[in-house]
Amino acid sequence: MNSPSPLPFGVIGLGRSGVAAVRFLNAHGQTVLAWDTRKEPTLPVSGLPGVATLDGNPLPATAFLGCQAILLSPGVPRAMPELQPILQAGIPVINDVEWLHDHVRRLNPQAMFIGITGSNGKSTVTTLIGEMLQQQGLATAVGGNLGTPALELFQPEHRAYVLELSSFQLESIAAFRAEISLFLNLTPDHLDRYPDLDAYGEAKRRIHENARPGDRVILNGDDPWLSRDRQACQARGLVVVPFSIQGPMPGGVYAHDGWLIDGRQDSPRPLLPLDRIRIRGAHNQANAAAAAAAALSAGVEAETVATVLATFPGLPHRMEHVRHLDGVDYCNDSKGTNVGATLMSLQSFAPPDAQGGGVVLIAGGRDKKGDFTALAPVAARVVTDAILMGEAANDLAAALVNGPRLHRVQEMTGAVRLARSLAGPGQT
Repeated sequence: MNSPSPLPFGVIGLGRSGVAAVRFLNAHGQTVLAWDTRKEPTLPVSGLPGVATLDGNPLPATAFLGCQAILLSPGVPRAMPELQPILQAGIPVINDVEWLHDHVRRLNPQAMFIGITGSNGKSTVTTLIGEMLQQQGLATAVGGNLGTPALELFQPEHRAYVLELSSFQLESIAAFRAEISLFLNLTPDHLDRYPDLDAYGEAKRRIHENARPGDRVILNGDDPWLSRDRQACQARGLVVVPFSIQGPMPGGVYAHDGWLIDGRQDSPRPLLPLDRIRIRGAHNQANAAAAAAAALSAGVEAETVATVLATFPGLPHRMEHVRHLDGVDYCNDSKGTNVGATLMSLQSFAPPDAQGGGVVLIAGGRDKKGDFTALAPVAARVVTDAILMGEAANDLAAALVNGPRLHRVQEMTGAVRLARSLAGPGQT
């Protein structure tokens, strides 16, 4: 990308990352061929000089065989049949994160990359790390799968790029390397795109595929699927920093005896009491430990880490307290888009008792082929009523049949109205 080429770059998929890629390439004098399923007049890059657009289904693969490289948007699977002739032709098919990495390494090689993946908690951990680095005074860009698309992040003054990375993005990296990579957890998700949990996990594991000896890998020491990675990473000369909320974890950051502890050195040191971490719930203690492990590994002072954890209010739509009305708390957890995330959220609540308590749960929406039976035990314990909607409603109802009272609705307004009529003082 040093100088304009007569061969165009291809961009397949015009979501946020695809649009940012087209604009980035266009600003650097490259010609671009872009495609999306939406019709041409609605495409946000229509009319840019040097940008040709194609639309509709299926993807016209032959039109892209003359491209020098192709950016694949995360929402477009590499396994899509129409994409195979392009891959077989040997044309590089990468993504916006790869292109950002290439651009930064050439123009700003001293900058550091921190990459975060996992089934749950990515956005919270990404934001926490960014806050910690920024409060330490390091010029830091934060984005990727969260917020700002990767190719809108580049600035010459940035010294750190903190990127949330989905499995879809990691499918299409080539040389991307994060000096600090985090794999937070693995629970079933996106099984409408992957054949099984192992295939989903292997896509995420690519986050440290290009790591070099001395790079740091932050791994969840409490996750049985990830425990196998520790020895493999150490055998490659990588520095593994585990995190845990289940007790001491030598060489890592962990919760123990009411404190978050930095145990990376021979003499563990307390960071802050667990009850001072502003975001609540056991899963957020794990998020705090992961973020602390990454920030400390990047050179952030312990005092700065503790200050951020004590003041960070959390992200919208993630166990976000909306209001207290007529004795009932309303909580927006609409980013809990898989079974594991919802399970961790529900585990933050106490069962109902004589004073009230318990949860009225609104759940449903798109069915990503998750196993809802994992929700049954905790739902039976803390959920009094489950209001179900969307294409996942039938499977949810089957999984929860022996637990809370079940209700069906067609849309969200009706769900909230019903929830309000069902919830009593002390409930959420």
